[in-house]
Amino acid sequence: MNVVNLPSAFLPVDLSENPHLAGTPADWEQADQLRKFWADNGLDEVFISEYDVLLSYPNTTDEDNMNQIQIVDNSTGDIIYKSPLYEDILDESENKSNVVPPFKAYSKPGTVESIRMDQLIYVNYGRVEDYTHLDSLKINVSGKIVISRYGKIFRGDKANLAYMHGAIGIILYSDPADYAMGQNDSSQVYPYDWWLPASGAQRGTIFKGSGDPLTPGYPATETAYRLGEDEPEAGLPKIITHPVGYGVAGKILQQMTGDNVTSEWEGAVPNVTYRYGGQLSNSTWKVKMRISTANKRVKTYNVIGIIRGAIEPDRYVLLGNHRDAWVFGAIDPSSGTAVMKEVSRVMGQLLGSRRIFLVGSVEWVEQYVKNLAERSLAYLNVDHALQGMSPVATQ
Repeated sequence: MNVVNLPSAFLPVDLSENPHLAGTPADWEQADQLRKFWADNGLDEVFISEYDVLLSYPNTTDEDNMNQIQIVDNSTGDIIYKSPLYEDILDESENKSNVVPPFKAYSKPGTVESIRMDQLIYVNYGRVEDYTHLDSLKINVSGKIVISRYGKIFRGDKANLAYMHGAIGIILYSDPADYAMGQNDSSQVYPYDWWLPASGAQRGTIFKGSGDPLTPGYPATETAYRLGEDEPEAGLPKIITHPVGYGVAGKILQQMTGDNVTSEWEGAVPNVTYRYGGQLSNSTWKVKMRISTANKRVKTYNVIGIIRGAIEPDRYVLLGNHRDAWVFGAIDPSSGTAVMKEVSRVMGQLLGSRRIFLVGSVEWVEQYVKNLAERSLAYLNVDHALQGMSPVATQ
């Protein structure tokens, strides 16, 4: 085979040029572009399935109420430190007005601050065994804010375990030991390398369920019965949660007191001695979390493209991916979307009717679960088709 230079229409750069958060106008634009692409490239049938789902978004218009972590002097009310509302712009390509600030989807909104002396506790990865270790040291997190590094378990489990142990808020950060190979040199992280920079905060959901929280087990069509957000069956998180980069985490961790942690609990944030916590270095200071993330019912779209098989057309092979991204989504999902587009283009034009291609979701599966269960042969998900910084060529 010869090296193939793909047209720009099939490269992730066009798919990731702008943010395309689920439920936004950009989400619809990409859905419609994919529909047109498949229709122009020989697929037998293309359509869009629309669903009415509960999603979650941060406040982006009122800086006095946007998500923020603060260190406040309790005696004067002065703000000693406040986290940036947005991440640093490290490359001009990131300078887009519709980049949402860091947030945790479905976080409980509100403002919390510890009023006890032992107010901020480091919980390592926030796992069951980490809380067991704290219990063995007689360290209780009830009524306090905890700070946890990412890794080992799902972020939603971190938030839920903090809530179950009585914490009133949880700050999540990506430690360079886990996400930057321990690099402390800014020239060794993005935009000069692919490791996470100090300002990078990991967005994501802390909802532990799947699909629309208000219509569990059935599709979120416009007329579907919906649970109330406060009903237990909806399973929405009950704790205030916010992500920060390790640069912000360092500002907070540097103010912590208490005994030094074990070596297994140590990370690699620069100029930080990892401690279990308690009161801050100044006994009149306290940590405050101000979170205005709110849930909202919005429209979201699945694009379905079909190539009918000549033999056993009632049996399905599915190739799918999600299109939406928390911000640009160059790797996840746009690398996969680019591959899916090229595969569908080739098969639509050259191989005739053979497979089904779709961008699916839990709601679509719930709507067609009986047919899919009986007729599907295989499903290939391609939300990560590549990663890293090195060029790739196929011969």
